[in-house]
Amino acid sequence: MKKYIVNKRAIDNDELLQLIIASDGIYESTLQNLLQCNRTSLEARLKTLEKHKWISKRKLSKHFYFAKKFDLDNLNQLDLQADALQKMLTLGFRTSSVSITTNQKKQIVASFHSAVKKIYNHKNFSQKPQAFQLFNQCLSNENKELFSKFINHHHVEVPIHFSSIYDKNLPIHTYSLDALDVIAIPTMQQLPAIKKRLEDFSRYRVKNNTTFIRDDILLYIQSKDCFFFYSKNEQRQWILYKVDSLFEFIFYLSNYFKSSKQINFSNDEEKYKTLETLYVKSSKNRKQYNTIGKKNAKKEAQS
Repeated sequence: MKKYIVNKRAIDNDELLQLIIASDGIYESTLQNLLQCNRTSLEARLKTLEKHKWISKRKLSKHFYFAKKFDLDNLNQLDLQADALQKMLTLGFRTSSVSITTNQKKQIVASFHSAVKKIYNHKNFSQKPQAFQLFNQCLSNENKELFSKFINHHHVEVPIHFSSIYDKNLPIHTYSLDALDVIAIPTMQQLPAIKKRLEDFSRYRVKNNTTFIRDDILLYIQSKDCFFFYSKNEQRQWILYKVDSLFEFIFYLSNYFKSSKQINFSNDEEKYKTLETLYVKSSKNRKQYNTIGKKNAKKEAQS
């Protein structure tokens, strides 16, 4: 059973409300996975919003929330995208902001950040041999230089747009190059239809595009709980590559992601503290309200 990363990030009331308003229907569990928050705290905030009639609650297979209207199709689409966001968290990233926008369909938009340098230098980090191997496999010296930036800077920020597809009709296409695009799909059955629409976007105009999908798209397959991407081999055939670790993801960004100028590297430690605000607040809350831990500590002191 997949273990979700929750109870790591404090709840921002404005962010929570805007997610519900923009979603037109979202499961409570999806909100918890997007916000990485404490379930009890989330339920309390939702009850308050419902009490003051900012939102309404309904139940299908499980509880979902909406503001003025809801579309049941959004529930599963956003839940699938939330799984992709959770997978990104397991690689070693965190979110400074999460929102929902509508482009063709509902999309989760998030600003991710990671202190890759700190992770790499941690004494228990087990991916160093893989990182060294992948660095040597970079396609050019320019790609190696970009790969090195992740390790040599204090932190990195990557904007990501999530979208999702449940059937083969593919009501989706590339509309912007301003972020890393992730398409979340339930199984590998959707892959052939996606592959047919891949195009090198440097040869096409993205503006007013209604047909092609950018060829550097990152795919999340829910049944595999893993990221993948396509690249052509020497015979010009599409080959599917797996991304299941932090440095496999960095290798992808360094060698295949064509909008790499959207990646922001920084040595500003104060800025990083700002990005981490909700995580720090959550950590403080866990210590402050850990009544069970306090009771146990008191018993040990008395014994």
